[in-house]
Amino acid sequence: MKPLLLKALAIPLVVGAVAAQAFNGPVAVAEPYAAAVSEPSEPTGPGVTPPITWTQLGLSDRLDLIGSNQPVETSVPVPAGVGPTVLVGQIGSVVNVSNGRVDVLDGRGVVLGSVVVPVDLATVPFSVDLSAAQVTEGRATLRFVLRDSNPSITSCSQPPAVTLNQLATSYSGPTPDPVTVADFLPGYLDQVVVRVGSTPTTSQQQAALDLVAELTHLYRPMPVRIDIATFDGPPPPVTFSRRVIDIRDGGKAGMVVENPGTPSAVLAITGTGDQLVRQVDMFADRRVALAQTATATVLDTQQAHAQSTNIKTFAQLGMTGQTSAQGTTTMYAGFDASVFGVGPITNAEVHVKATYTPVVGGEASVLIRSGSTVLATHRLDESGRLDVTGDIPAESISSNVGMALEIRYVPRQECAPMNDRITFALDPSSTVTVTPGTRNRGGFPVLPMAFTPDFGVAIDSPDRIRFAGQAINLMGQQTGITLRPQITTFADGVASGTGLLVVTGGDELAKAGMKPPLLPGKSTSAGVNGSLATDIDVNGALGVVQAFTQNGRSVLAISGTQDWSLVDRSFDYVRGLPNRWASLTGDVVATGPAAQAVNLTVREGGGLMNEYPGDGWKWWAWLSLSLGVAAVIGVASTLVVRHRRVRR
Repeated sequence: MKPLLLKALAIPLVVGAVAAQAFNGPVAVAEPYAAAVSEPSEPTGPGVTPPITWTQLGLSDRLDLIGSNQPVETSVPVPAGVGPTVLVGQIGSVVNVSNGRVDVLDGRGVVLGSVVVPVDLATVPFSVDLSAAQVTEGRATLRFVLRDSNPSITSCSQPPAVTLNQLATSYSGPTPDPVTVADFLPGYLDQVVVRVGSTPTTSQQQAALDLVAELTHLYRPMPVRIDIATFDGPPPPVTFSRRVIDIRDGGKAGMVVENPGTPSAVLAITGTGDQLVRQVDMFADRRVALAQTATATVLDTQQAHAQSTNIKTFAQLGMTGQTSAQGTTTMYAGFDASVFGVGPITNAEVHVKATYTPVVGGEASVLIRSGSTVLATHRLDESGRLDVTGDIPAESISSNVGMALEIRYVPRQECAPMNDRITFALDPSSTVTVTPGTRNRGGFPVLPMAFTPDFGVAIDSPDRIRFAGQAINLMGQQTGITLRPQITTFADGVASGTGLLVVTGGDELAKAGMKPPLLPGKSTSAGVNGSLATDIDVNGALGVVQAFTQNGRSVLAISGTQDWSLVDRSFDYVRGLPNRWASLTGDVVATGPAAQAVNLTVREGGGLMNEYPGDGWKWWAWLSLSLGVAAVIGVASTLVVRHRRVRR
């Protein structure tokens, strides 16, 4: 059992709608190690990341600035070891702005830069230097303020408004050739390659998966790619943004930087059995900064028990914030269901408490929704306190659950000045209570939530561990906790009741009594187990990643036929999505003979199927029909009588 290292997932409340940008991801070529090792993204300079979209950082990538001199505030996460460099984006719609600009300030009120608002309807890109922004507790607060030369307006006038979208931030940090264990992993990297050889032992496999999970968590929210390489040749080419770690079974337990101070530096982790596995705990968090020499050893570990709970406060979930409103303003919040550590959940009860400016005269209300489900509505009055509860139903449950609070305020005074507003602030003591269970959407949306507090990993061949590593890396980028994979045999994994990640062929799945949405055959055939079951021959190889529910637990199955490099292409498809794993719907990602990946909904991961209500519905249907017919006859009779009276 690995220690559960909780970190609050900060999802700020941002005024503005969430916009998802379309993106088609690259497909990697299938060469000896290219399938496991990709070329890093093209950087903008030494130690500078490419722009990372705000959606990847857990933020909305769109801001709506409505009204002059009305600040809109958000905060951008800043990982340890780097600093924010440049904010980029586009100015979208512009309404009623004259000689306008958008000022960008940090948390101290220091102006970092200004963006000129275009006078025509053109969409204009912009960039702002963030290098001087104040960073506090791992976040850089940014305030956006629209300035314009329009005369004072009232609520009866069209307020000036500007939309900023496709927001992204780049970071920078030193990436020198490593000399010590502490500086082996700088604040920014594109990729870490974990080498285990073509026939890794069980201890090497466990250590590699643990390292993937811990490094993924360590670099969040930056989506650093962590690959397990299963080849015996020389290490991959070294770049300033790539590091190579060798996990070797044997020798004295510990780690050492080989070839220090050169581009070919490698961190070698050695040991046998549990001693080898123990060494990767050095990277559980930034404690690695203490290892300021070329060698280090983890002597002992005290494994903490998983802290599972079904209730957390908004403060623990990072769901805090406030906004001001005149007219209608929307506040966004959300939580990471994985942090409860109870596995899959069926529903969640939200107890929302808030304070607001007492409404004396005028009208105000709040509507709380999750997806298309309205959780609660309430009229805001002179009390200044909100205390409501609502249930998030199964069809809205996923690993990351979003909520929107629509706040409406109409002042008593007609054509009131724009500063006649109310302030609305969420109470951090509000709570979310979850109910464990598998009656939910299933499929990809419930992962990695369904794989907490830990899950089994069964691999039919040691050289295929790299596929399990890719899945753990992608899932781990979507949660604020460290995933805890446990290597097991396929038989034991099938027999257990915990979540299971399995890398094997379709035959083994069928022998174990599993019925995945897509069951690969021995050569070019596959069975599709949907509402219509079919056996098809695709006349070529398949690479499949699929998530389904089996005997009350979630299974993520990775399978291939003939050419397993198509599984790499399925994972590349996921990496190319705007929110990576969180963008997946349905239950299948499959790549066919033409190397084109598709995302399918065969059984799970979409909307919930309507359950059969039982024969009792027939009685209600006939009663409703008879009442409706009676009502129609009654209306018709009334009209006839009235018509006769008129004629008389």
